[in-house]
Amino acid sequence: MKKLFFDNKINILFLITSIICLVGVLGIENISFKNSKWLYDTNNDASLHQLGWHFFKNDIWRFPLGNNPNYGDEIGNSIVYTDSIPFLALFFKLFKSFIPGSFQYFSFWYLICFYLQLFFSFKILKKFTNSDSHSLIGSLFFLIAPIFVFRVNWHAAGAGHWILLFTLYLILMKKVDKTKLQWIFIIIFSSLVNYSFTALILVVYSFLRVLNLKFNKQIIFKFLKDFILIFLLLILVLYIVGYFEVRPADTLGVGFGYYKLNLLSIFDPINSADNISWSWFLPDIKLSRGEELEGFNYLGLGCMMMLIFALILLFNNKYKSKIFEVRNNREVKFFIIISVFLTLWALSNEIAFGSYTLLKIPLNKYIFGVLSIAKNTGRYFWIVNYFLLMMSIVIIFKCFSNKNSLLIITLFLVVQIADTSAGIKQRINLFAPLDKESILKDRIWNDLFKKYSIVKTTYPISWSKFFSSFAYAIESNNVEKTNIVALARMNRRKAAESRYALYNNFKTKNLSPDTVYLIDQAHIILLKHLFQNENVGFFYRDNFWAMVMNEKDLMNDNDKLKFNDISFKLLEFNKKIDLNFAKKNNYYGFGWSHNFHKYGIWSEGLISTLLFKTKKNYSDLKLEIICKPYITKKNNIVEFDVFVNEIFNKNIKLSNKNNDQKIEILIDKKLLKNNEIKVDFNFKNLVSPYEVFESPDSRKLGILVKSIKINPI
Repeated sequence: MKKLFFDNKINILFLITSIICLVGVLGIENISFKNSKWLYDTNNDASLHQLGWHFFKNDIWRFPLGNNPNYGDEIGNSIVYTDSIPFLALFFKLFKSFIPGSFQYFSFWYLICFYLQLFFSFKILKKFTNSDSHSLIGSLFFLIAPIFVFRVNWHAAGAGHWILLFTLYLILMKKVDKTKLQWIFIIIFSSLVNYSFTALILVVYSFLRVLNLKFNKQIIFKFLKDFILIFLLLILVLYIVGYFEVRPADTLGVGFGYYKLNLLSIFDPINSADNISWSWFLPDIKLSRGEELEGFNYLGLGCMMMLIFALILLFNNKYKSKIFEVRNNREVKFFIIISVFLTLWALSNEIAFGSYTLLKIPLNKYIFGVLSIAKNTGRYFWIVNYFLLMMSIVIIFKCFSNKNSLLIITLFLVVQIADTSAGIKQRINLFAPLDKESILKDRIWNDLFKKYSIVKTTYPISWSKFFSSFAYAIESNNVEKTNIVALARMNRRKAAESRYALYNNFKTKNLSPDTVYLIDQAHIILLKHLFQNENVGFFYRDNFWAMVMNEKDLMNDNDKLKFNDISFKLLEFNKKIDLNFAKKNNYYGFGWSHNFHKYGIWSEGLISTLLFKTKKNYSDLKLEIICKPYITKKNNIVEFDVFVNEIFNKNIKLSNKNNDQKIEILIDKKLLKNNEIKVDFNFKNLVSPYEVFESPDSRKLGILVKSIKINPI
């Protein structure tokens, strides 16, 4: 390790280059440790990194050390799941008494990434070429690689591509049995940055050890002992940092087979996250959104041309003797084998060529669940991408004289810069700080957040729709607790239980006196129904609704006007209404949840409420509901009581899980007041998909309501 940092002149040059890149990307004012506002740009993940760190810094030390309960409140969380670079968070928390409230370390992290991106690419190339000039020019390809530059100021942890280059350095430059400590270090350290790096490095290291394995008893015993040691150390570190603050099942995420590599990904210059092309010359290739996001692996025109040129040289007998050393390099051969596996893993079980699916391998749901732990498989091609780039440069160097090879590589670099500048220019913000004004204009938010220590949403989930708008206000006012979060993972059971407890508190009119509630659009009608005659302030500012106990006198005229305009939504006679959770069409109140972007809404928890009004009517009514019950091996009947305007109506039992069923509820006209109808479903003995091992979903599901219709009798 000591030999890595021998050349001071090169290191100084890299440091200067890295500082220039940092200023170019962030802007001179945003480099300051005291300035965090630029991180709350709503177009990237930086706000969740910073706000997670802010709550972690301001909290007491806990164990596990990465535990971060105030960010998420009752949901369960750690610094790991906000991608806040855990090793830096733990380090800087030691100095929390000396650092300012708005302290951020992400500009420092990006400086590290720029520097080590140059450093390790230089070291790899220097090992093969023994030429400073070739290694220096070659390292610039890695510095401007689209897969790296895109992650900078978008996903902080994901910008640590130098970890992959360090891994590549260990693979190609060192004997695996001679570098056990380095491998243990990078495996453990990567878990303190982002687990996706850890998963990839573990796979690569395992392959290397197996490929180098000699089958005798003593060596196999040593092999097993080494892996047991790594496993125990890694589990210990994961526990201390807070990976297990969510259940193992909650690490499973939807996305395997979606956030993947396409066979054409290296040629597609479009990244769907910002819909910006990284090429002035190549057209967009229509890939799926997941393939253009996590599967983004555009090489760049210069790298493509250099790779093709290198392949021609590789298979040309004229240069066979010159590249003999490369072709017969044992470590290179091993990594080619590993690259094949990584490429197949990145492609996932659904191999696509552009918009065409060539092969789809069905997977058992348990195998699919395990693979979903590392769902963003497109990332696992990154190291292969760098390997192709590195080998192209090395082959050209070996085939020509120093002067000619340097000229050829430089020409390809010029083409690369000319092509990828289309995307790079979007990342340049030279001397222009990302000091974007918050979209919250009304001063009431600062007044409320200073006065009340807790800010909550009425619909707590892992990625709150209020997050991007309120994150900066939450930090700048030093809110002590919030469930308005953005999390990579969460404890699904705790999140569900927190919703049920919150709705029960609302129904019993038990509001917390120290809390500002930001109201989900679907809940405002029912909350007005419950609290309009109580001393509860409702505020409509900046197109958001909030409510606070004992603050009714703070409502201004516009608040009162908007509040008075809130009413049950009209449900027209004899008109079927299809329900969709995403549409927020406000025929429902508490106790409803999504159907994974599909048709219908799921009842969730013990009580679910529909609410609507009808046109003036002088007869009894019949409400028809088309639904499907959630039937499992643990419950063969879904039973619930129906209440209409707080009066018991009927008991219903549903048992057919395969077909839609019609529920008919007769409503006595005497129960109607102002033609408003509130229907409560009180469920019994609900189970969640998690309890019956169907999926990690911990919602207590009752019925999937697809449509409603009301008719006069």
